[in-house]
Amino acid sequence: MWWLLFRDGGVVIISASSLAHARLLAAANGLGRASHFVEGNFIDTERLPTIPSEFIGRMLSPVEARQLVELLNRKPRDAGAERRRGAKPPLP
Repeated sequence: MWWLLFRDGGVVIISASSLAHARLLAAANGLGRASHFVEGNFIDTERLPTIPSEFIGRMLSPVEARQLVELLNRKPRDAGAERRRGAKPPLP
C-alpha cells in the first residue's frame, strides 16, 4: 500500500507492488497527474491498522488526508513498549 502526495496537498492511497507502480496506477486511473506528484511513502499494513476502504483508490483532499492520519494515530498499533511510553510511530 502506498501514500502518494500531490502538489495541491491531495493524497492517494493505493495498493501497488512498488512506488513506480503506484504512480502509474494513480495516473492511469485519473487519480492524479504524474507531473503533480511530490512524494510517495510505503504504508506497512502489518504495523498500521487497516485503512478504511473509503480512503483507498481515490484522491483525498488535504482535510481528508489529515483525518486519516488522526484516525491511524488513535488506533493502537500493538501492545509494544514504545506505545506504552507514549511514543508515536511515524506516519507517511
